[in-house]
Amino acid sequence: MLHIQCLWVCLVFLMLLVDFIQPMWLNVCSRPHVVTHKKYVERSKVIPYQHRSWWSGWQTKYRTEYYTDEETAYMTVMRPRCCEGYEGSVENCKPVCRQQCPQHGFCSSPNTCSCNTGYSGLDCHPVCPTECGKNDFCDRPGVCSCQNGYNRTSPSDNCLPVCEEECGHHSFCSEPGKCECEPGYEKLGNGTACHPVCSPECAEYARCQEPQVCTCLDGYKDDSNGNCSPICQKNCGQNSRCVRPGVCECENGYTGDDGGTNCQPVCSTCPENGLCLSPGVCVCKPGYVIRNDLCQPHCENCSDSEHCVAPNQCECLPGFESSGADQECKPKCSKGCTNGFCFAPETCVCSIGYQMGPNQVCEPQCSLNCVHGKCTSPETCTCDPGYRFKDNSHHECDPICDSGCSNGECISPNICICHGGYQPNSTNPVTSMCQPVCEDCQFGDCVAPNVCECNVGYANINGVCELQTTTDSHEYSTTTAEVQASTAEPEIQTPTSEVTHLNCTAGCMCWIEYDGMGTFNTAKCAKICADPQDKPCLNLDNCHCDVSSGQLVCQEDSDADYSGENSRYVCHILPAKRARSKAEVRIPDRTESSAKFMIIVGSCAGMILGVAATIIGTKYYRRSTSRQNFEAEQAIYECDFE
Repeated sequence: MLHIQCLWVCLVFLMLLVDFIQPMWLNVCSRPHVVTHKKYVERSKVIPYQHRSWWSGWQTKYRTEYYTDEETAYMTVMRPRCCEGYEGSVENCKPVCRQQCPQHGFCSSPNTCSCNTGYSGLDCHPVCPTECGKNDFCDRPGVCSCQNGYNRTSPSDNCLPVCEEECGHHSFCSEPGKCECEPGYEKLGNGTACHPVCSPECAEYARCQEPQVCTCLDGYKDDSNGNCSPICQKNCGQNSRCVRPGVCECENGYTGDDGGTNCQPVCSTCPENGLCLSPGVCVCKPGYVIRNDLCQPHCENCSDSEHCVAPNQCECLPGFESSGADQECKPKCSKGCTNGFCFAPETCVCSIGYQMGPNQVCEPQCSLNCVHGKCTSPETCTCDPGYRFKDNSHHECDPICDSGCSNGECISPNICICHGGYQPNSTNPVTSMCQPVCEDCQFGDCVAPNVCECNVGYANINGVCELQTTTDSHEYSTTTAEVQASTAEPEIQTPTSEVTHLNCTAGCMCWIEYDGMGTFNTAKCAKICADPQDKPCLNLDNCHCDVSSGQLVCQEDSDADYSGENSRYVCHILPAKRARSKAEVRIPDRTESSAKFMIIVGSCAGMILGVAATIIGTKYYRRSTSRQNFEAEQAIYECDFE
């Protein structure tokens, strides 16, 4: 009995061992797995109960009872599953390869491919036991096949290329669809026929009959020098040769009759003044020598700028010309060489102070840029038309306004831009002058911007020239006539002179001489002649007013240091309309007192007092003139500083 139990135990153990080992050989691995199961345990508990005794009555007593209880238990068991790198059921675990195995291959282990039987390599190509021949490949295990374009006539032959069109004579199919010539033959041009090749090439009148074999053409024979010569039935004459079968011609360098007779030497390149001595050989005539393959005349005394044109006859070279008494050949510049000298043919070298310009002309150079002018000679500028040199400058030119540009700025020839408060008096830019502008100056002259000087017989009342109707001394003291009497030059000229210059003077305080270039020749004011001692001065008797320009045109006295021609003057300072100072007010008071005194004395004393009045008037005039000249000079001084 004991033996039977041991036998059963061994049998069970063997079965378990087989179950555990068998999956391991089939890529199956066991892994622990926790499972639950139910089990029964015996437990005890104390139960109270009531017991009655005769002595103590009812009492609570306890007894122990035993019972079986069910509970959940955990245990770890080994369960089979495919090992890592394998997948599928436990009965058939297969390896897994991440990359697909090539054709004719399979996944033999995780991420490892193996080839089928008869295939090898990474790409599992077929394997042939013996190496395949040229132009064939191993198509499948143990089988070699020809490549595309190749074929074999029998299993034992090699794979040969196939040409659809049959190759010609002396050629063979070297590649699929391509014919090549046999060794010693080649194709000529674009042809397909194969011709024999002779190296070196056959001589003239010979042909290559087969590789490296030349034969003469019909009518020619071998001259034992490897050349084929034509055959003529009769002998050719002197300097003649057989050029074609049965045809004679003069030898090279000779010419003659038809048939190759009377052959004479020919010098086709014989220069002028030369003689043909033998074929291609020339000799020069007397007086000529051979030079550079030319028969050139010989001269003994030609200079470097001459060449010999005939025996002992010299002429100037091209680009040179004969000049001077000795007829020396000097370089020639066809376009001239002003401000320079001709250094070589058509090569002009500029003199000092000049430079070659873009037009190949020597142009003068000025170190300073000519403004509104051009450089006419070295370091000399010439102003453009309508311009003249600026003061103390020899390279800057200012525009010229023919009529001057007083009270304005000359910006270009005869274009004057007036200052503020002035406007042109005409549309012609040549004669236009800048005249002051006044808002309302009827019955008067506009002598400055918004400064109106009333005509004789009119008074300036509230800025308007109105007809004077009162002689009251107090009212007259505020009129324009009074201001003019205190500031303008004393009007002691004759009536004729007043008429001729009245429209120009207009109480002017300062006259400046005006020249034709529109500038002032002097910075000092010209005085009005009051007596013979005031020279040089302006004598209004010799002047007249140019109404169109507002200028005084005066004929200078012949005894003064002037040219005797007419001179023009323009007003530089006009009297300003302002309140008089105390000194200015006192002057007309004295004039009025002197006038009253002269009237009284004249009425009482007659001619004697008239003479006295004349003396007093002359004395006043001198004082007034001195004061007026002082005021004019003071005004110029102030303008210059402004």
